[in-house]
Amino acid sequence: MNETRRIGLVLGAGGVRGCAHAGAIAVLQEAGIKVDLVVGASIGAMFGLGVAAGVPPERMAADVLEAPARDVLRFYAGRLRAGSTNRIGRLLHDAAAGKTFDDLALPFATVATDMETGEPHVLNRGPVLPAVEASIALPFIARPVQIEGRYYLDGGLRDTAPIQVARDMGADIVICVCLGYNYHAPGPLRRRPWTRPLLERLGGPGSAGPRLADQVRFFGRLCAASFDPPLPAQDADVAIWPDFGSIGPNSMVGGAFCYRQGVAAAQAALPRIRGVLGRTSAPA
Repeated sequence: MNETRRIGLVLGAGGVRGCAHAGAIAVLQEAGIKVDLVVGASIGAMFGLGVAAGVPPERMAADVLEAPARDVLRFYAGRLRAGSTNRIGRLLHDAAAGKTFDDLALPFATVATDMETGEPHVLNRGPVLPAVEASIALPFIARPVQIEGRYYLDGGLRDTAPIQVARDMGADIVICVCLGYNYHAPGPLRRRPWTRPLLERLGGPGSAGPRLADQVRFFGRLCAASFDPPLPAQDADVAIWPDFGSIGPNSMVGGAFCYRQGVAAAQAALPRIRGVLGRTSAPA
């Protein structure tokens, strides 16, 4: 069905809601929908790495469904770094340790936010592990990750679903799993005329680095630039939107629920996906 058209899978940002990615990935595999390249932002980078590295969907599902709440706490307490102390960090470590992007089974890219410019930056070469850790580096919780002399934080801050990255990698069809809307400054900050100059000054010149003060400046710059955030996944061919109810991105619980919601949303999207694949693969 997909002999000439390349399918890109984009997995979006959204904290614990990212457990929905494991459910969606399982549904796509069971339906025989093979993707040709993967892009991930924030938590989507971790599950996207799993796809690109050939981690069985059953392994990802088990880590989501069987990991106790203390593993989530340990992952946060470890400042969102790979390791063997919990199932979440171990999944990341096993998929990426010692590997470069060229070692992966599928083309893969992740996005992180440059602390100096506040702009998203595509990471798709060199060692995989620091790139993914940079993409999931939540401000004020994780340490900024240094790559080639620059410091990076969470890749979902400016665009939770980087569709254009997949297009630039050669995707003709983009399937995106969306977990939430793009970040914008809180209402009181956006509504008051004096706040934007103040935030711009807060995020003004200064060397971007790992210190807390650097993260404060970065956050100010981000707020000043986020008054009119775009809607995510507008340019996707199929956008899958699981319904998370009251589960917020930074919840310490709800992973199994989010997984099931990812399964349900992906199953509901299968007719749309098959329709798009059928239309695009038909002879001209």
